[in-house]
Amino acid sequence: MENSKEGRPAPELRVVIDDREVRSGLPEAVSALWTPTLIGRLPVADIEIGPRLLVERKTITDFAASLEDGRLFRQARAISRAALRPLMILEGEDGFDLLGLPPNALRGILLTLLVGYRIPILRTASISETAVNLAQLARQEQRRIERFGRTARGGRTAARTALDILGTIPGIGDEKARRLIAGLGSLKEVVTASEEDLRRVSGVGPQTARQVRATLDGPTLERRE
Repeated sequence: MENSKEGRPAPELRVVIDDREVRSGLPEAVSALWTPTLIGRLPVADIEIGPRLLVERKTITDFAASLEDGRLFRQARAISRAALRPLMILEGEDGFDLLGLPPNALRGILLTLLVGYRIPILRTASISETAVNLAQLARQEQRRIERFGRTARGGRTAARTALDILGTIPGIGDEKARRLIAGLGSLKEVVTASEEDLRRVSGVGPQTARQVRATLDGPTLERRE
């Protein structure tokens, strides 16, 4: 792969999975879809995708345990500080009702992770689905490196951070993210906007509005209400 701007081979993006994930089968599943996938000990998070992405993987049971013992927000703080693009994957077919939390309390936790720590939540049903998403993220990051070169960790602006947060939602690139923020006034307004409010933004159709709300709310949260 070449960097079109400089004519030099683009750096090959590595996925590193923490060795404590070996028993889950995740390294094997990802390596079948993306090369190079390496196993090592990560000081923060469970998966590192290139220089920008750190991913924390939790089952609903893990999520509940980490919330109960206080690890959840400590981990969120560490990932947010260490990564330009942090992400949390909640894996498994279990619903949020296993947490035993009222919907408003759960929504508050998810919004704290998103807005307070800029960590979006991605739901997957299984290890194989998690692996597919991680490989897709690796492909996107590789394309970014090919276009723009390796991204430094420093110099992140508030505007760039807001675009990056919304950019983790499937189908939302920089252009739509800018439209949403400009149309509604701020990242916070986008996060809390109803689907109807999102549809009012120029260039944002019904499908995009549904995707934004579904990603931010979580599929099982809607069913509980």
